[in-house]
Amino acid sequence: MVFHLKSKMKNKDFRPGAYLDIFPRIVPFTLGFIVLCGFSFYLGGIFCSEKNRYFKQDEASIVQSQQETTVDPLKIEYVEFSECSLNYQDYTPCTDPKRWKKYRNYRLSFMERHCPQITDRNECLVPPPDGYKPPIRWPKSKDQCWYRNVPYDWISNKKSTQHWLRKEGDKFFFPGGGTMFPNGVNSYVKLMQKLIPGMKNRTIRTAIDTGCGVASWGGDLLDHGILTVSLAPRDNHEAQVQFALERGIPAILGIISTQRLPFPSNSFDMAHCSRCLIPWTEYDGIYLLEIHRILRPGGFWVLSGPPINYEHRWRGWNTTVEEQKSDYDKLKKLLTSMCFKLYNKKDDIAVWQKSLDSSCYDQLTSSSYPPKCDYSSDPDSAWYTPLQPCLTIPSQTFKKLGVNSVPKWPNRLHVSPERISMIFNGNSGGFKHDNSRWKVRVKHYKALLPALGSDEIRNVMDMNTLYGGFASALIDSPLWVMNVVSSYGPNSLGVVYDRGLIGTYHDWCEPFSTYPRTYDLLHLDGLFTAESHRCEMKYVLLEMDRILRPNAYAIIRESYYFIDAIATITQGMRWDCEKQDTEYIVSKEKLLVCQKKLWHANHSQDSGNDF
Repeated sequence: MVFHLKSKMKNKDFRPGAYLDIFPRIVPFTLGFIVLCGFSFYLGGIFCSEKNRYFKQDEASIVQSQQETTVDPLKIEYVEFSECSLNYQDYTPCTDPKRWKKYRNYRLSFMERHCPQITDRNECLVPPPDGYKPPIRWPKSKDQCWYRNVPYDWISNKKSTQHWLRKEGDKFFFPGGGTMFPNGVNSYVKLMQKLIPGMKNRTIRTAIDTGCGVASWGGDLLDHGILTVSLAPRDNHEAQVQFALERGIPAILGIISTQRLPFPSNSFDMAHCSRCLIPWTEYDGIYLLEIHRILRPGGFWVLSGPPINYEHRWRGWNTTVEEQKSDYDKLKKLLTSMCFKLYNKKDDIAVWQKSLDSSCYDQLTSSSYPPKCDYSSDPDSAWYTPLQPCLTIPSQTFKKLGVNSVPKWPNRLHVSPERISMIFNGNSGGFKHDNSRWKVRVKHYKALLPALGSDEIRNVMDMNTLYGGFASALIDSPLWVMNVVSSYGPNSLGVVYDRGLIGTYHDWCEPFSTYPRTYDLLHLDGLFTAESHRCEMKYVLLEMDRILRPNAYAIIRESYYFIDAIATITQGMRWDCEKQDTEYIVSKEKLLVCQKKLWHANHSQDSGNDF
């Protein structure tokens, strides 16, 4: 009726008096319409209440009916997978140098993740290098590894004077040097501890090292209870991340370029750059904005190298003192505009601290640069999310995100984080239940796999975690866990970091950002149940084979529907698997405990199995 009146008002022949003529007819019609709606609402309420009553009566029988309904397990044909060419012994599908020419040079974006299309995915087994041996065990591995396992000489030849590593006989040795600490990382860390007392009193727990080299900084921090994600791209520094993981130090392939790093906001207690060659002051400071996003309130950013201590160092940097002073002034200005304060400085190390509270951000105006990110920008969106030239303001909803507000390590591991409320049905009760459940599960796992908890297993990945419960239950074992949260699942990675654990976002329809042969144990819990509608099982298992070391293990916890099909595929990948019951012998869920065999490439196939 209203639309009808409006359309007539638009007509040039419509008379103003016409509205008064029809008004008496509108009133009774409107009243009648309201009465009819009210009566309908009343009837609907009666119907719904009766429906709920009958539903509750039948609920038990419905559940019982569902439990009695069985579906035959998935069956697939056995396929034996061939060997890939030896040319692909260090194959990293999403950061493959052979494909770099297809992508832009802008901000080195060709080094970011660019995964092959599904039609270009490999269906062969990546071989180990000739002469590959089982890795040296932790903690001895922190200082040495077999040369044939990571047979790359570039760093040894180019960085010999900086003592990154040296080759002696059939081994690489890691003396702990670096570009800014050629005399050893230990004294470098000791100076840093004097500048940041929180590194000694368990306030600092999680860190990220951008441009990590062979991860000597992250390796040394392990002795101080600090867990570091060592980050580096695949570039001319051959296999930095592979060296790190061969040593048993957490690391992942990555670069700050045009996309956000795969971590949520307010994650790390500390970020570090030791002459990492990231142009912090270029592109209006967009790389610093990303560091600001991933640091917690009160978190520290540590920089050593240009332009720090430029007054005494500029001659060795192929530059002028004027250029370095200008760059340092620009850096200070950018950091101030992002609510960082210079916290401490000595010799080659400068430390800035991100604002602990909102007081600095409240002073920013609409004309300030960088501008505040608007509310439409999700600060935790970080899977193929472009870097944004705006300042991520920490949420005022959470009062315990700051470095000084989170419980000290190891207490924070067992405290339900505030951010759990962001997850559907997330609460402290569910958090405690998850912890208890994983303690029982891991005890059962250790009975089935005695190597778990020993020095045989060092690098571990939980391929689809929720709160990091699996990692928490293993915290006293000599290992570390990369907690992977699905980019399509509940966004719980912030909770993982709040607990003092580390992890990353990932989509298992794509290959992971690591080198071949870098993990000793892969664990998954219902991954195929959750993702089989998107990700083809065969390719996920082949990716698991790529990143598992020879003789390494996989614990696959899955629905009975998938378990036989998984076993068939793994047989074609030369794995030895045993089907086991879960800890409570639940018929609908089974375990597959597998070991990848050590095999060596058949050289006669080198020319025939390129991807």
